[in-house]
Order: sequence, then structure tokens, then C-alpha cells
Amino acid sequence: MKRSKRNDRLAAVRKLGNAAIASVEAARASAATRVEEARGKATAAVNRLERAFETRVTRAMSRLGVPTAREVRALAREVASLKASVQRLSRSRAGA
Repeated sequence: MKRSKRNDRLAAVRKLGNAAIASVEAARASAATRVEEARGKATAAVNRLERAFETRVTRAMSRLGVPTAREVRALAREVASLKASVQRLSRSRAGA
């Protein structure tokens, strides 16, 4: 009889332990899901803020007359082309 009661108690403790473990695992999974959702929302918010900041900075720089990166690259290509033309003219005059 003592053994039966002891076994019953052990079984009850195991059952409670298993239920507690399952509950903790479910809570952990739920928390992980919420963290991922929050991370996604935070990333999206930061990206929106970054785009807004870049837009404002670009507008301010444009008002100040600061050339864009595209304009600087175009100017650099034009300077390289002119430099090559000058070098060709210099060689042709030196050879003549």
C-alpha cells in the first residue's frame, strides 16, 4: 500500500513537472514570436526614419547648391574626357 501511494505521488509530480515544462516551452515560443514581430516593426520604423532623414538632408543640400553624387560623377567623367583630349592635342603638337 505504501508503495502504491508513493508511486501515485511520483506520477503526480512527474505529471505536474511535464505540464510545467510544456507551459514554459509554450511561453518561450510565444515570447520568441513576439520578439521577432517587435524586431520587424522596429526595423521598419528605423528604415522609414532613415529615408525621411535622407530626403530632408538631400533637399537641404540642394537648396545650398551642393552637387549630388551623380552630378559629381558626371563632372569627373567630363574632366577625364577633357584631360584625355588635352593630352592628345599636346602629343599631336609635340609630334608636329
